[in-house]
Amino acid sequence: MIGKPAAVVKNLIIVRAGRNSLHPRWLDGTGDPEFDLLIASYENGACNIPTQPSMFVPGRKISGYYEVFQRRPDLLERYDYIALFDDDISATKQDIGRLFTIGREYQLDLFQPALSWDSYFSYAATLANERFRLRYTNIVEMMCPVFRTEHLKRTLPLFGLGYETGIDLLWTRLTGDPWFRYAIVDDVVVRHTRPIGATSEQQGFGEGRYDRQIQTVLDRFGATFRGFVTYAAIEKRGRLVRSRYVIGLHTLALWGAWHQTPMERKYFLRYLTDHTRHCFFRPVNLSKIDFGLKAA
Repeated sequence: MIGKPAAVVKNLIIVRAGRNSLHPRWLDGTGDPEFDLLIASYENGACNIPTQPSMFVPGRKISGYYEVFQRRPDLLERYDYIALFDDDISATKQDIGRLFTIGREYQLDLFQPALSWDSYFSYAATLANERFRLRYTNIVEMMCPVFRTEHLKRTLPLFGLGYETGIDLLWTRLTGDPWFRYAIVDDVVVRHTRPIGATSEQQGFGEGRYDRQIQTVLDRFGATFRGFVTYAAIEKRGRLVRSRYVIGLHTLALWGAWHQTPMERKYFLRYLTDHTRHCFFRPVNLSKIDFGLKAA
């Protein structure tokens, strides 16, 4: 049995943990966490915690998550929300608990915390914007997604297809009612500590293979991806903002990260410029795709 009784704890984090995983820090401090933690280590020497369950699941990240649910299908019935966190996320117990609370408050199907300005990132849209409590998006990336379990059940067949990237461009397009269901939670800020692609060899990616696999996934389902778009937001005081023009203007505040970012300046410049442009001009593109996949 994992942690507290299911009647008390309805949130779960699963971490694919290596030897340098940061997951022990997620439980630091006094008081009980508002989540259970399952450690699914991918290499020997990963830190296990006596009070938390663990299993050894060697291999790649996405296929490893799929294996966890094949071994433990009961997890999909026990919890209301399940998070899949990379092991290089620096976060506090209180922040993670608040993340689950906000997702439940806004009835989100899929969401993620925002990233601190000193984080490594793939999309500038994921950087924290202090103007907002959360921003509604067309994408939630693979780094630290939190699923409402019913949505994870819909998504899980994608994990079993053998791809190690690209499925996060599809899992917001599984229903006919996608609006205001997916978000970046700016009220909760975590730090991504490892450079993007640092474990690419472990995930089976050589030079150029990452982008090729993304295109393979999109082609398989006849999908296109034209950019990470934030199309609406909740301000700190609770007001809903529907104007993409207003949201786009507020992306300009992210230039304050210039002196904090660990990213190479040329990539920071390109990604932030892309983010602002996408807010103004790119289609949201949340139309449903018929995947023809059976639920796990």
